[in-house]
Parts: sequence; C-alpha cells; structure tokens
Amino acid sequence: MTTAVGLRLGDDQAWVELAPDPEDPDQWRVTADWVGAFTADFEAHLETEEAAVFAEALLAEVDGGGSFRLEVTKGRNNPLLLQSVPAGDGLAFVVRLTPNGHDAVVHLDLEIDPMDRAELRGRIEEFRRSLV
Repeated sequence: MTTAVGLRLGDDQAWVELAPDPEDPDQWRVTADWVGAFTADFEAHLETEEAAVFAEALLAEVDGGGSFRLEVTKGRNNPLLLQSVPAGDGLAFVVRLTPNGHDAVVHLDLEIDPMDRAELRGRIEEFRRSLV
C-alpha cells in the first residue's frame, strides 16, 4: 500500500486540505487557511475507505459540470462539506468546516477562488490513486 497524499483545494490565499495525519496514517486531519488570518486544524473521524468513496463522488461531480454539495461522510456530524459554484471553466467552492462535529455550534464557511476543472480533476485522481 502506498502512503496516501492529501487533497488540497485552493491557492495560497485560501485553501482546505484533507490528509492523513503524518504521525498516524490511520487518522485524518482537516486543515484550512484564509490569508493567514483564520486557520483550522482538526481531526476528521474518517476511514480510508470513506476518503476513497468521497474522492469518487467528488470526481463524478466535477465531471458533471454543474453545482454540487458534497459531504465527506454522510449521516454523521461532518468535519467537511463542499459546495461548488461554476465559475468560467472552473469551480469555486464554499467550504463549511465543523471542527469536532459541532454542526450547530461551531463552523467556518471558507470561500475558495475558482479552480480549473482539469487541474482539480488531476488533484482528485492523484488523491484517489494514493488511497489504494
């Protein structure tokens, strides 16, 4: 088994990443940053198989061409929710972060500038391949 890489969406100004914890590859972390003013770093209660299912669903939605709303895990207090908006040839994202699953109490909505679909597809495919 190869070591999983993270899936990072965004640029140097605003980004979110889902990645295995470097100290414990069986655990996952969500990290985010908005121009250094707001940051997040918390454990995501997620199994590698769930990350693979998320990658597949994200890839299908990106290829679908329209807007979408996608949770990393369904049926639980989710640490990460992506909502996309078509923007030219790419997709812009609003990311809702919910550290420790406190959906109704603590959350951060982070806007991420448009990403080119081909670049986004490449990042997702690399992430998916690393999970096998």
